[in-house]
Amino acid sequence: MFGKVIVFIVSILILLLTYNFIRTSLVYKNKQEVDQILNYLNKYLTQTYFGPTIIKSQYNSILVKPEADYCQRSDLYKFYHPDIVMKDTYTFRETRGVIKETLRSSYYDCIPQMIYKQINTQNDSIISNLIFFPRHVLPVQLTLPFTYYDQLVHKFQVGSESLCLFQKYNHLTSRHVLSHKNNLMNNQYQYLDDIRKRGLDQDCINNATFIPKTYRLFNKQDCQEFFTYLNSKEYKNLIKRDGPQFITKVGLEVHRGRGIKVLFPDETSILQNTYKRGKRCGIDKSLLVAQKYIGNPLLFNDHKIEFRVYWVLASTNPIIAYAYDKTLIRRCIAPFNKFSLDKEAHVCNTAIVQSTLQQKGSDLFMNDDNSDESELYIDWKLDYLQDLLIKLGKIKDTKWLQNFLYPTIDRMIIHAIRSAQSNFNRDSRLAEFFAADFILTDDLQIYIMEMNYNPQTLKTTLAREKQHAKMTQDMIEIQNAYLRSKYLRFQKIIARLANKMNKEKRPLNQLLTNKTIDEINSAYVDKLDQGIKLSESNLFRLIMDENQPGLKKYKDLIQQKCI
Repeated sequence: MFGKVIVFIVSILILLLTYNFIRTSLVYKNKQEVDQILNYLNKYLTQTYFGPTIIKSQYNSILVKPEADYCQRSDLYKFYHPDIVMKDTYTFRETRGVIKETLRSSYYDCIPQMIYKQINTQNDSIISNLIFFPRHVLPVQLTLPFTYYDQLVHKFQVGSESLCLFQKYNHLTSRHVLSHKNNLMNNQYQYLDDIRKRGLDQDCINNATFIPKTYRLFNKQDCQEFFTYLNSKEYKNLIKRDGPQFITKVGLEVHRGRGIKVLFPDETSILQNTYKRGKRCGIDKSLLVAQKYIGNPLLFNDHKIEFRVYWVLASTNPIIAYAYDKTLIRRCIAPFNKFSLDKEAHVCNTAIVQSTLQQKGSDLFMNDDNSDESELYIDWKLDYLQDLLIKLGKIKDTKWLQNFLYPTIDRMIIHAIRSAQSNFNRDSRLAEFFAADFILTDDLQIYIMEMNYNPQTLKTTLAREKQHAKMTQDMIEIQNAYLRSKYLRFQKIIARLANKMNKEKRPLNQLLTNKTIDEINSAYVDKLDQGIKLSESNLFRLIMDENQPGLKKYKDLIQQKCI
């Protein structure tokens, strides 16, 4: 009896082992061929799209440098385990905040034990203030790294150690061409100059203008024109009658209200001395711009307001962009007066608001109608703005948002993208998260004041925290949708090539005909197909898609004569 039990157990074990062997053999069918194909694809696509870009290391990475075959192993694993891409989301965020908390609560966090560590070094006061992280290994399951710093392109070899075929990254290496103020101004001027050179009419120029009149003080001609005007009698009469006419901004990575100065008399005097009343134009190369000051902003309870539109460049191959439907309206902390010397009356930046609250304390609001700090962030929906304008008698159209404001916002973002797109890496692995800060004048003119990448997602109010969490989830859904569509397209190509290699006993290079290469390039173009769609609850609206024919790629917001 005992012997029969042993025989039975052994038989069961043999059956299980046989089943497991057969199952594994089926799952990993043509593994050697698939491995070769993936190795080729990562090299070819990186060389073709990302290019041999040399990027200087800027950030202290939290990650252990992967082995050179990381992408090959990661993509191979995902090819044979499609649920990793098609059903799950493996991601991480290395800095604290709403985005990190949302990723951890909603998806698989690849770095669950991340903590902050402070280094105390007596010998170097600068180093002692830096924050360092424990280092972690990139898992093969990683699909959507949602990093704050772009260490995956600064630290690691793209296409072998990071940014694999079956990954979507939330950073664009050339994002500065939109977010640096000097670049934004340069783009606008070159874009408009190109329109003029093509002989297009004033309507096209007006349609393509997205920032106020700006002088680039690092450009000799602009600089000389600016100081000629600044020294004119016309300008002096204007500032006496209407207050300051310009603000200055610093280019490069200067955001959160830093580097912004309203040209009041003292500030003007300092600027005149710095540039020797224009004599140093062409000599002083500081990336400073002087922008026309909007002296007639729309006011809310006697305070200047601005609104921030969050948007994502979902892909650059082709260019696909979405804007978020809920928009943050911010109110300046001090009452508006164009002659006021308080920066808080002119700049509605969140960082300035928080700094002022810390310095002046809660009594700041004792004489203010809006005694709650949350009132500084009025609403997430521009319906509030429409209701306010109707109440003020400035508009009558109850569909003003749909008929005017949203199309104007979308058109300006489209033109900003078009003005910079020649500098983009055209790579479907890359994306970027931006925020455009707009101002609305009292006579309902709209301008982009600046563009920020990696914009802050704060917990200033409970509503704001919830909306930032929802916005993060919607961004992840967009990234997943394009990654999954591309995954399914390549899954078919790889399976067919692997079967052919195995059946015909031919090496991969003999199968890579021009037709096959064209198919690979076509599959690498981001688009929503294979039955993949965004959910109806996703609050991002499509504003640009180069997959669409003709003017539909711009939502018909640009006239044919202006293209």
